[in-house]
Amino acid sequence: LDYFPTVHDSNLSGHFGVDKTLKALQRFYYWRDMVMDVQYYVAACPICQRMKSSHQRPTGLLQPLEPPQRTWQYVTMDFVTGLPAGSSENDAVFVVVDRLTKMTHFAPCRTTITAEETARLFISTVVRVHGIPATIISNRDPKFTLKFWQDMRARYGTRLQFSSAYHPQTDGQTESTNQTIEQLIRTNCSDRNKWEDALPMLEFSYNNVPSATTNHSPFYLNYGMDPIVRISTNVETQVPRSQQFVEELQTA
Repeated sequence: LDYFPTVHDSNLSGHFGVDKTLKALQRFYYWRDMVMDVQYYVAACPICQRMKSSHQRPTGLLQPLEPPQRTWQYVTMDFVTGLPAGSSENDAVFVVVDRLTKMTHFAPCRTTITAEETARLFISTVVRVHGIPATIISNRDPKFTLKFWQDMRARYGTRLQFSSAYHPQTDGQTESTNQTIEQLIRTNCSDRNKWEDALPMLEFSYNNVPSATTNHSPFYLNYGMDPIVRISTNVETQVPRSQQFVEELQTA
């Protein structure tokens, strides 16, 4: 179990569940009973047991959204609020998710952010690196219904699509991501007042683990490769047949 702290416990790993931890580990290792070992380790993690919430699916059917044809064509956005304000007075996270690759960006902000400030934050967080999406899906938050967003639609051709009233589950992508962000903050920030300092690493860990939908990490689907993450080299591994082969080559 010496490998697990690197792929599950570190600030680059995010204390994710069995599936994501297993897929992250399988990038580098394989052994018999690997699944059972991962299940045991995650189930025994005291931080996960204290901090994680239930993800039981709600009853009822949701209307599927049109599938995107390219990356960052359709995005969803929302806010995680109610966080403790630090020295910067930020007490919320602006969340944007690409519906195709599931890549996510987290940007700290204030609950009192205006529509114009939200648009600037969207441009600096998303448009700057991914271009202008064809559709933005959001709930019926007043921040997204003001004239500034109508001007943005007219200027850039972006269509702001709303989830149905009283049914925020329509925007299920960001609703699920919001739960994950709150979970990441609880499990990775011993001092919740310093959540903003940890946010870049939490975003990295979120985008570095394979999605259950795609079986690939958002990084891989966006860039064609996973980022380099150092796996501990202090763990001793012994493969007798490999060692014998090396010795045979040295004496040949």
